[in-house]
Amino acid sequence: MVHETKEIKTSSLRYAVMCNGTVFQKWQADALKELKAHGHELVLLIKDARHERVVKTRSRLLAKDWRTSLFLFLEKRFFTPDAKGLVNLGDDLKGIDTLPCSVEKKGYSEYFREEEIEAIKTYSLDFVLRFGFNIIRGKILDAARFGVWSFHHDDELKYRGGPAGFWEIFHKDPVNGVLLQRLTHKLDGGVILKKGYLKTVSHSYRGNVQQLLSVGSSWPAWVADEILQYPSDFVSPSETIAPVYKIPGNWLVIRFLFKILRNRVNFYYKEFLAAEVWNVGLIRKPIHEVALGPDKLKKSDITWLRQFARTKYLADPSGFLENGKLHIMVEDYSYRREKANISEIIWDIKRDSFSVPIRIIEGDKHLSYPYIVEHQRMVYCIPEAFRSSNITLYRRNFSEEAFIEDRLMLDKIEAVDPTLFFHEGYWWLFFTVKQYSTTHLYIYYSNDLKGEYKPHRRNPVKIDIRSSRPAGTPFIFEGQLYRPAQDCSVTYGGRVVINQVIRLTKDEFDEKIVNVIDAVQGSPFNKGLHTISQVGDYTLIDGKRYRINRFFFMSQIREKLDKYYPENV
Repeated sequence: MVHETKEIKTSSLRYAVMCNGTVFQKWQADALKELKAHGHELVLLIKDARHERVVKTRSRLLAKDWRTSLFLFLEKRFFTPDAKGLVNLGDDLKGIDTLPCSVEKKGYSEYFREEEIEAIKTYSLDFVLRFGFNIIRGKILDAARFGVWSFHHDDELKYRGGPAGFWEIFHKDPVNGVLLQRLTHKLDGGVILKKGYLKTVSHSYRGNVQQLLSVGSSWPAWVADEILQYPSDFVSPSETIAPVYKIPGNWLVIRFLFKILRNRVNFYYKEFLAAEVWNVGLIRKPIHEVALGPDKLKKSDITWLRQFARTKYLADPSGFLENGKLHIMVEDYSYRREKANISEIIWDIKRDSFSVPIRIIEGDKHLSYPYIVEHQRMVYCIPEAFRSSNITLYRRNFSEEAFIEDRLMLDKIEAVDPTLFFHEGYWWLFFTVKQYSTTHLYIYYSNDLKGEYKPHRRNPVKIDIRSSRPAGTPFIFEGQLYRPAQDCSVTYGGRVVINQVIRLTKDEFDEKIVNVIDAVQGSPFNKGLHTISQVGDYTLIDGKRYRINRFFFMSQIREKLDKYYPENV
């Protein structure tokens, strides 16, 4: 089969898909639709010819390995997530050339025939997306300008092979990796095009696989867009030396099921009975000593605020100094009302006394994370208001000791923990979004505090459960910019990591973890820590513990009823 060589467009990429036909899993179909929406052109289906002649015979059934039969049975009947549901794209793919290919199998690897590779090359492809075949090697890997792209739904530095998302649960690994790679001859050791880290759903294998498959559907389009602007960005293959895993045997699957059962009991206990109780603490040290110091926080370092009610908590502290007093802004949450407002607590430094919380910003919907910004002798507050789908800037009215709405910064966006700071000529606004509140980091920027905020070119700039979600005040120390972030890999608000920002421009972003601040052991709030804020030479943090709370229990029941039986509520 010979085709004319076609001219490559500069406004889009040309690609082929390795597949079994026109029926795809839902997450794969979503990826193809996203590529089409971004203007990239699918010109060829590279079809596995073996699927045209699959016949179930008695000899094939007998050839199956009974030692892994339990996993294969459970995967087919109980472990299959919605993302693996089948979607027929026959109508959408009409007119697309199809090239059936019969590969040669050598061990675990599959090699395309020379004539098939030459036929594929005539399409002048920019990349090939692998949604079919198995472990492919050989010259096919270089048949397209930017190679063959394939997903690996694990962290390749720990787990090569498969099955996806299984071994993380089995080994109690709290973090699951996902990557889109350009294949090389090394199994799961390709050139990383995009990678993310998610929290392992340890109580549900089906749920874990669902998130792993779904999160990457937009990545091929994202990478294709990147290549159009920066074709040489991706150069280094993974240096993994991780062991290669295979389908688990029956005995391991039985152990796995018991692990899932235990994890599920723990999950539902926390889901319905273990209500979080947060409180705010004051540390009489500047933030760089707390955030970058080699020693762990001690309970003697912290003055915890008084707790006024068993059904409330205070969290997300931020503050400013005025006339010898430290004004602490907090999320003031009530389990009884299922809602939070922003309250202010005043610490009289000379008298070393704290006022009661005074409600200072109240909305129709939940407000939290009252982030403080000081600029040109004015004090501003940006509370989280994702339920209102906007980011609003409030200005301090000193005469009335209140905050009033100043301007709408961003609209129609469910921003979580918006954090604003000035650095090297720009105002930078960091946040995650409700759908991916602990993993996907977004950046917007403006050259003026109250100007138009534009999205960073690489949004989301980072996907990492361990270090994405903002956790307080970025700060400069010895000429370096540092950014606190939440590590929610083990539990929500488990601890804070300190990232050193390596690059921050309108087109680039890179950072690395340089320190960790764990929950304060020996203190009453030793189960978590998710905010650290700078106020002059003082530092504010928060801490978590758990308590059984009937209002929390009832709200969780109502939430589940709303989700599963909305017509009855």
